[in-house]
Amino acid sequence: MKLVSSSAIVTGAGQGIGLGIAARLMQDGANVLLFGRTKEKVETAAAELNRVMEGRTRAVAFTGDVVRSEDVARAVEVATREFGIPGILVNNAGTATLAPLIDMPEADFDMVMDINLKGPFLFTQAVAKALVAAKLPGSIVNITSINQMCATDGLGHYCASKAGLANLSKVAASELGRYGIRVNVVAPGAIRTPLAEMAGLMQGTMLQEFIARTPLGKGHGEPEDVAKVVSFLCSDLASWVTGDTLIVDGGNHIRGLHSYADSLGITKPAQG
Repeated sequence: MKLVSSSAIVTGAGQGIGLGIAARLMQDGANVLLFGRTKEKVETAAAELNRVMEGRTRAVAFTGDVVRSEDVARAVEVATREFGIPGILVNNAGTATLAPLIDMPEADFDMVMDINLKGPFLFTQAVAKALVAAKLPGSIVNITSINQMCATDGLGHYCASKAGLANLSKVAASELGRYGIRVNVVAPGAIRTPLAEMAGLMQGTMLQEFIARTPLGKGHGEPEDVAKVVSFLCSDLASWVTGDTLIVDGGNHIRGLHSYADSLGITKPAQG
């Protein structure tokens, strides 16, 4: 398997799925710019990856905000200076809060839509412009969620943002295909990450619901499960794949999602 480029950017790469993706891309031959909001996390992650790889490939940490176009532009400049024009982009950064629609603060809705949808737009635009100008091929992978197709109570803004990103990816695939740039989506289900554990998704009622609804018999996957699929999409093995969504959830989407709001006890009784 040969990656489409030796230069990559992964957003939200300080931990969890993003870190797993960065590690896999480095193992498969790419140098990676780790983009994240928390300086300590991305610098620690880059240092550890460089230690493990022992110079075979290299990671560079970059601290920024995916919704700031100036940060996005600088990240592309740094990646280009360090590794060459990034031919691989993985838009992984995302966020969520939990609230029924009638109680959801407007600020939370705006934040989730900005990070989950505007951020990938800005990065896709910046990387695609650089690749088109240089007449280079590329692979862009947007990380969504099975929430792009399976709704759950308490995550209205998150579901909307991921569905929006899935369709934006199809438009990008259509427009950029003529330049040799492929755009695909990876939609994970429950994945064991520090944020998922902190949110209570990996224990109690939530975990039991995931186990009951996942045909492969366990409640969650690992970041590496997502990373392997991302690396495939960024390789020559996927040279005829674009505009597609690959679901990585152990089959959870077949049976649908339970109500996060009910399982976590945030649903309010109806007022008579």
